Amino acid sequence: MSISSSELRQRKPVSSVVNSRHGNQESGLKKQKPLLRKENNGSKDYLIALALFIISLPIRFKSINNPDQVVFDEVHFGQHASFYITQKFYFDVHPPLAKMLIALVAWIAGYDGQFDFKEIGSEYPSSVPYITIRAVGTLLGCFVVPLAYLTIRNAGHSIIAATITALAICFENGLIANNRLILLDSYLVFFTAFSIYAYTTFYKQRAFSRGWWISLLFTGVGLGCAFSSKWVGLFTIATIGVSTLKQLWEILGDIKVTKRQYLVHFTARFACLCILPIAIYLATFYIHFAILSNPGPGDNYMEIETQNELKGFDPVDTPVPIAYGSLITMRHRETTGGYLHSHSANYPEGSGQQQVTLYPYKDNNNWWRILKADVYEEDTHDLLGSDNTTYLEYVRNGDIIRLEHVLTAPRKLHSHSVPAPVTDTEYHFEVSGYGFDNHTGDSNDFWRVQIDNNTAYPEAGNRLEARRSIFRLEHSNQDCHLYSTYERLPEWGYEQQEVSCIQEGLKAKTMWIIDETENPLLPADVAIENERRPGFASKLLRLHNAMWSFNIGLTEAHPFQTRPFAWPVLRSGINYWISETTQIILLGNPLVFWTSTVAVFSFAIIFTFFQMRDKRGFKDHFDGKRAFYENSAGFFAFGWALHYIPFYYMDPQLFLHHYMPALYLAVLTLGVGIDLILKKFPRVVKLGFAVVASVCIVYTYYIYSPITYGEPWSVAECEQATLLSSWDLNCARYAPGAPQRVRLNKFENPTDTIVIKQPSQVEQEIILEPEGGIIYVDDEGNRISPEDVPKEFLINEDEEEVILKYEDGEHDDDEYENDDDDDEEEEEEEEEEEEEEEEEKDEPTDAPIFADPEPEFIDGKEVYGDDEDEDEYPKTIYGLDPEAEDGEEADPFPLRVRDIPNTIHV
Repeated sequence: MSISSSELRQRKPVSSVVNSRHGNQESGLKKQKPLLRKENNGSKDYLIALALFIISLPIRFKSINNPDQVVFDEVHFGQHASFYITQKFYFDVHPPLAKMLIALVAWIAGYDGQFDFKEIGSEYPSSVPYITIRAVGTLLGCFVVPLAYLTIRNAGHSIIAATITALAICFENGLIANNRLILLDSYLVFFTAFSIYAYTTFYKQRAFSRGWWISLLFTGVGLGCAFSSKWVGLFTIATIGVSTLKQLWEILGDIKVTKRQYLVHFTARFACLCILPIAIYLATFYIHFAILSNPGPGDNYMEIETQNELKGFDPVDTPVPIAYGSLITMRHRETTGGYLHSHSANYPEGSGQQQVTLYPYKDNNNWWRILKADVYEEDTHDLLGSDNTTYLEYVRNGDIIRLEHVLTAPRKLHSHSVPAPVTDTEYHFEVSGYGFDNHTGDSNDFWRVQIDNNTAYPEAGNRLEARRSIFRLEHSNQDCHLYSTYERLPEWGYEQQEVSCIQEGLKAKTMWIIDETENPLLPADVAIENERRPGFASKLLRLHNAMWSFNIGLTEAHPFQTRPFAWPVLRSGINYWISETTQIILLGNPLVFWTSTVAVFSFAIIFTFFQMRDKRGFKDHFDGKRAFYENSAGFFAFGWALHYIPFYYMDPQLFLHHYMPALYLAVLTLGVGIDLILKKFPRVVKLGFAVVASVCIVYTYYIYSPITYGEPWSVAECEQATLLSSWDLNCARYAPGAPQRVRLNKFENPTDTIVIKQPSQVEQEIILEPEGGIIYVDDEGNRISPEDVPKEFLINEDEEEVILKYEDGEHDDDEYENDDDDDEEEEEEEEEEEEEEEEEKDEPTDAPIFADPEPEFIDGKEVYGDDEDEDEYPKTIYGLDPEAEDGEEADPFPLRVRDIPNTIHV
């Protein structure tokens, strides 16, 4: 059968059928260019990327020196840089890479680490090169712009779509506000963007070529750096990891790929995308531990041995056997390994007996003498003492003992049916030091030793041994165990950790170990246990346990925290910094936020629609365009979901800035959508759309630039820019002679509504907001401009008082006076009183001894108070029992709201 010349021209070689996107990965054959394919102009793309980078420089570096004060979380990360430079050990919930880079820049710029970054609003002294430190994060933010352009181009989309995407990133107000400050998000978003770019570059390379290996290696480096800056980087690893598994599955189905080639494919990806990021992560912690070689504010989160090493203490060896009469120190296993501790200070409430706490440092008040509970019980002669006369008896599993505090003897470790001082529940009991001269104690001093089995040292499971036996102390009378958590006592307890006796508590938090023991009667030949200094692996595990525990425990409310559902719709922002007439608010570009969110959800809807049509037998391929756009947009949208949805399952404090990596991927999805929409339009329409879209993005950025850079603004412009009622832009601040911040600690509730009334005037409401701003509302609840409010209604600092109207009518109350002179005098008096109290306050070991209440005994058991009235004791340190009798004086709410509260991060 003959074949016409036209048919010959239509046929393609078998080797040329290999898809350019998948075939490059699946085959070692030489890549052949598909027919009629236009070659990408790489040099042109890099020129456009360079132009976009240059455009981003003035946008992000504008007024980088403003403000010259500590802004928002610069409180934390600037301080961490100081700790690196002074080599003081600190604790934080984030991995160390980004903070070490901040510290490196500060050190190169000549910073000596002596500024404390104590409070938001503290002015930077000339010794702090804060502009240089901010500039590095700002520069990384500028690099994200060309990376966005090149990523869209790598994915195979048009120059117009890539340019609009890059401009959306460039003029995104939220990213700009974050980039210009000493924060971790600039580093995280840069490493995320770099990883995505490197991966899309790798994906289009010919398998096993030089560019293939380099791109794969860079992808692993980017992933490791992202994960080492914040744990959120793990979501980027998951995004690329899932795509990689999909690739490997497709390659497995290619019969042209040999087993040896597939093994190389798998090994290369595993090494570069798994082993390399983990190695970078571990290396950053190794450097972290190597730099922080001095004691600091975070060493109490580490094991006692690490704390001793940081303080320069030599290792202390201790005898192994524990005999009655021995002196011991006990450490808690679960929290920071603090010592069981007591000192000459009493509880101010509850029993009023001597405090028992957990103390993280070596101290003479940590020593206890271990005694038999029943002094008439027949002794067991286990070991002949060093005097060759006295026999010693081991403390065994199941023994009932007493622990006598050495420095305040005869006080002994004691518990009773008094609520714990802080962790006040029905199953938490106070633990105290109780006893007095000529009193041997009572059964509330008795504790049963319960030793866990130790496979390494079998004897340590039968009898108590130092540094080998892990045990619990059970209080038989209360049916509870000696227990501790990270909960701390108030100032009267020197902010040491609370110790209580808990019924049915978690076993891990009731476990103890003996650290040191002394007994002069022990023979010289007894076993000695050396103090082991933790190695890198032990320190790493301990620190990560503390980081994880601290993270999941961050459930305290914050005025600016938001839940994830509010992020894609930009429901609110974060007040970063406030002055008298300007402010910085993290509020994204609404146009970029909302259109990117629409793009992500539109893709999800369209993808689901076509999947349902496939199930019904329809074949909508659109000449391969559907698969192309689904793979491209699907990768970015899937990455958005992995960077966003997990936050719904997190309880700790969450803020809008946690959405920034997801926002970046949402904007990339928007770029793919733009390319799809413009695909069929003529070039002039595409160019016109690009111009209009760019102008809209830049104009929206310009509208919100005053709160991005902390610039002056007008009330009218501010109110016009408030598109959502949930936005609190504090527009009243921009009014000439605007009311200043109200001292909220003069009001019982920081959200109380007060009504200002002057003769022959219409009443107006003023709602006090937690951040200190004032919103004016009319009688119908609608916000009004301060310019429309009569001057008599405005609260100015020089007004001596305001007339408040509550449900019980109008009244003047000096309690709410706003007189500056009086306030200054009160503050000075308070400061003087605090200084006097600090001078008079003794250390825990020297605190005054208060007389113990006279004990009462029933059948030889000490009792305290009247158990029938549970309301006799305060329920918490923050207030009285909510069920207290009517007429009792209520405690004032102790919270003091600051203008910009500090955060504790996730």
